[in-house]
Amino acid sequence: MQLLFIVNEHAGNGRGKKVWRRIQQNLTIDYNVAFTQYEGHGEEIVRQYTQLNDERWLVVVIGGDGTIHEIVSGVVYNDRVNIGVVAAGSGNDFARNFRVFRHAKQIEAFLHAENQGCLMDIGSIQLGAVPAEIFVNNAGVGFDAYVAKLANKSRFKFYLNKVGLGKLSYAAFVVKGLFTFPRFDVTVCFNDEELYFKHAWFVAVSNNPYFGGGMKISPVSKPNDGKIEVTIVYNISRFKLLVVFATVFFEKHTKFKEITFLQSDKFDITVHADKMVCHTDGDYIGEVKCDTNIHCTVTQKAWKNVHSQI
Repeated sequence: MQLLFIVNEHAGNGRGKKVWRRIQQNLTIDYNVAFTQYEGHGEEIVRQYTQLNDERWLVVVIGGDGTIHEIVSGVVYNDRVNIGVVAAGSGNDFARNFRVFRHAKQIEAFLHAENQGCLMDIGSIQLGAVPAEIFVNNAGVGFDAYVAKLANKSRFKFYLNKVGLGKLSYAAFVVKGLFTFPRFDVTVCFNDEELYFKHAWFVAVSNNPYFGGGMKISPVSKPNDGKIEVTIVYNISRFKLLVVFATVFFEKHTKFKEITFLQSDKFDITVHADKMVCHTDGDYIGEVKCDTNIHCTVTQKAWKNVHSQI
């Protein structure tokens, strides 16, 4: 089995570079390494290496959720590739629900054991007629995408990362977004049912319980059960929404009557607003216009993770 490290040195405001140096210093086996240079580069790198021949690969990602998203995008349906992660981002929601490598000896032990890895599901979201985007953790329409867009464009996140508080950036922009985000009406169709929600804040589609740097928005989500979960927060005041976000870390938000949880293998979501922002794994992917169909589904056994779900 060949070993490839894909390193985002800029993840976590430079944490990726430090983590790679620590891992590198303790490696005693041969390896390949490549460094991401721009958005989407991780997907290009992993395709370039793993499609060269019929070799089996262990690809170890050193970075955050965005880098992991890129790598998994490049290896879906390729059963010769196992994905491992050394968490080095600011939010690290992937690492909260999956076992990850913490030091070089664990990586070498996996290779020596010739482990086959564990097959995991992948979610996908299609905005109207444009090609579908995959998601490893979650996708979202509305407030969560709005906050992610604010956070990723702001220098404030950069400074929080610099002092080791990057995971607080999402919470900080939640507060800012409370005063500027326009609520919307939405229809959700699944399992021959059609539900209508007024004054919605967001519709989160989850394959992993966590988002926003540790918020356990969808406690029942499992990335290998052939299901995705939808969480709708609606008809709630701005102040009460802030309370809801404070309780998400402790799974107490499930008690609020203004939150609905749904589960299926596919959903069709229609937003009744002039336009609404969307994201996958915390990265802004665009806007949908009024009454555009958003199709969400899950594919089982789509990629291999080195460890089973915790």
